[in-house]
Amino acid sequence: MKQHTIISVIGAGGKTTALLTLAQALSDRRVLLTTSTHIYPVAPPDSRTLLIAPEADKLVDALASPGVVCAGTAASDGKLGALAPDLFRHAVRAADITLCEADGAHHLPLKLHRVDEPVVPLESDLCLIIAGLSAWGQPVCEAVHRYDCHPDWAHDPQRRVGADKILYCVREAAAACRLPRKKVRVWLNQADTPALYAQAAPLARILSAGGLDCRAGSLLYEPAALIDWMLSEI
Repeated sequence: MKQHTIISVIGAGGKTTALLTLAQALSDRRVLLTTSTHIYPVAPPDSRTLLIAPEADKLVDALASPGVVCAGTAASDGKLGALAPDLFRHAVRAADITLCEADGAHHLPLKLHRVDEPVVPLESDLCLIIAGLSAWGQPVCEAVHRYDCHPDWAHDPQRRVGADKILYCVREAAAACRLPRKKVRVWLNQADTPALYAQAAPLARILSAGGLDCRAGSLLYEPAALIDWMLSEI
């Protein structure tokens, strides 16, 4: 594993679950769990330590031993906000691996981005894009956060999500993260039934053929598939 690895997670439809899944799998290492936007606090027992607006020395000390340290600043709605840039850099150097939530989706399964989103640290070694298959068949206005960033969808918000719209959201996220494609991974989440997996598998092949390393699976039923894949990359 590269020293001081940063994995950013963006998209929708399972970002928090993906972050917690990876954090627990890596908890024998020094893990910083944080955000560049907003994240719900992860308190013990899901983390070893939760630090809100910590001083630099306290955060670095907390990262001196193995376990998951969740850290950020106090924000609205009970969430945590981003650490100051200098403190983030200090913490990254103190951790073996940093997991950073770099996007928000208001609990919807798909996401489009404004020009100022997502907020992926440029130092990220990997950016994991999550897309939720539960969007399939729903109106874009009910399934896609910021659907109105797409003019046609804004004009017709009742149009239904199908394969083309899922592919569009993933490709848009890959472009918006502003990292080379070799650093981007895509997880088509919520393939919770054989029928959903059968729908998702061709999308994964299309995206992989287009240069985006993509897998389909279920974080609910088979989180080990994501763990094995991502840990093989770091």
